[in-house]
Order: sequence, then structure tokens, then C-alpha cells
Amino acid sequence: MMNKDSFKRLALSSVLGLVLSYTFVVLAVLPIRYLRLQFGRSVFWTVALMGSGSLLLFGFWQWAGVYLTLCLLIGSYRELEEKKLSLFTSSLLAISITLTGAMTLFFSFLKITKNDWQSFLLLKTKPLMDQFQQLPRFQGLSSETVIWYLPSGLIITLMMILFISLTISPTGKAQRKTLLRFKLPDFLIWAFIFGLGLAFIPAQQSLISFVGFNLLIITLAAYFFQGLAVFVCFLDRFEIHGFWRLLALFLIFFQMFLFVCGLGILDYWFDFRSQPTHRKIKHKTFHS
Repeated sequence: MMNKDSFKRLALSSVLGLVLSYTFVVLAVLPIRYLRLQFGRSVFWTVALMGSGSLLLFGFWQWAGVYLTLCLLIGSYRELEEKKLSLFTSSLLAISITLTGAMTLFFSFLKITKNDWQSFLLLKTKPLMDQFQQLPRFQGLSSETVIWYLPSGLIITLMMILFISLTISPTGKAQRKTLLRFKLPDFLIWAFIFGLGLAFIPAQQSLISFVGFNLLIITLAAYFFQGLAVFVCFLDRFEIHGFWRLLALFLIFFQMFLFVCGLGILDYWFDFRSQPTHRKIKHKTFHS
């Protein structure tokens, strides 16, 4: 039985999850994750279904789809997390479940409205492309190109959303240690190399090009998170905090994406986090 304070927190997190899923989609996972952690499985799915059902009732089908997809991602990840699966396995399965659910909802909607998926996506992306093409760096970008890379774009978006949601954790410091130790399975390096090889095959707008570029982009994004864990470990070792730490993280996300991806890939061979700290090296050198 919930008391008055618990009911207020439940109402606030539910409303924030709904509102942010329409305005700041990425931030919506924070109240949604909080809702699942604090109130459990039954309350979480009841709120998720009631919220998305209410939006559908008022005709906000796109909003309902986004909200339900976010709830499916956070809810499925938490179920796997509670089963003590690894961070990689839980994330992979949660993203796979979410993509399957989202595609089922999307194609069911197309079947009901009798729309063609390609025409529908071209129509929805055209206004966005018109805005982007006003910027010099995006001139020449077309809706067809965006659709071509839509699978990798969706997966990377879910990866980023899941990463942000993990900032709220029931274990606190233990969760941070898990993130700092994050390392991809060894076989993924071969997926990266395979995607890189296919990407250089001169076959524009073909199945080979589609598979190669999407696989390359997805594996690069995955190694970004491994590189980020390595980089944050370096910041901890050299005790970089405050303003300089925030500046370094800002540069990572907005200016140094490929550098951090490369750091994650190199970590497969060099295992940077197992290296001795700078202080230990300096200490040994001083006494030698």
C-alpha cells in the first residue's frame, strides 16, 4: 500500500516520462527508469500501458509509439539486469526486443492505414531534410540517404538512451564500476573488420553497401562506449575532476567521437585498463 509521498512520486515520474517522450526524448528515460526501479514491474507496466493507451485514445499515435518503445527498452533491460546478466548481454537483448516491438508496431500501423513504408518515411523525413540542407555541412543530404542508414541510426539511438538511463541505478557505485569495466566480446572486432571491408566495396545503393555501412556504424558506436570507459578510467587515474573533467567529456561527445572509437578498438589489443597507473610508474622510476 502506497502512502501519500509514494503516490506523489509515482504521479510525478509518470507525467515526466510522458511529457519528455514528446519533447526531450532522450531525457524521458530518466523518470521512466526511476519509475521501474522504485515501483516494480507491475506498477511500471500498468503505467506504461495506460499512458500509451491514453495517447492513442486522443489520436497521438506517434507520441504513444515513442513512449511505449522507451518503456519497452527500459523495462526489458531491467528484467535482464535483475537476472544478473552481463551489461553487454542485457543491452543487446533489450535493444533487440525493443527493435522487434517497435517494428511490429510500425508495420501494424502501416497495415491499418494502408501506407507504404518507404513513401511514409520519405514523407516524414522530407521537412527535416529541408532544414538540414540549409546548413553547409549537410548540403546534398537526401531523405533516401537517411532511410538507407535508418537501421544503424535507430540502434545507436537506443544504445545512447540506454546508456543515459544507467545513470540511475539501484547499486550506485557498483553500477559505475560495471560501466568503467565495460568491454565488448572479442568476436565483435571481427564484425567491425567485416563491416569495414564491405564498406569499401564499390557497390552504391546495393545490399552489400547497406549491410557494410550499417554494420560498420553500429560497431563503431559500440566501441565508442568501450573507449569512453577507457577514457574515464584515465581521468580517474590522473585525478582530473571538476571543470576540466566536464570539458573533456564535452569534447568527447561532440568533437572526438572517432578518437574515442579508436581508443575502444585499440583496447581490444592493449587492454589499457590493466596497465599500471601513472603514479606507480613514477614511483618506480624515482627509486630506480
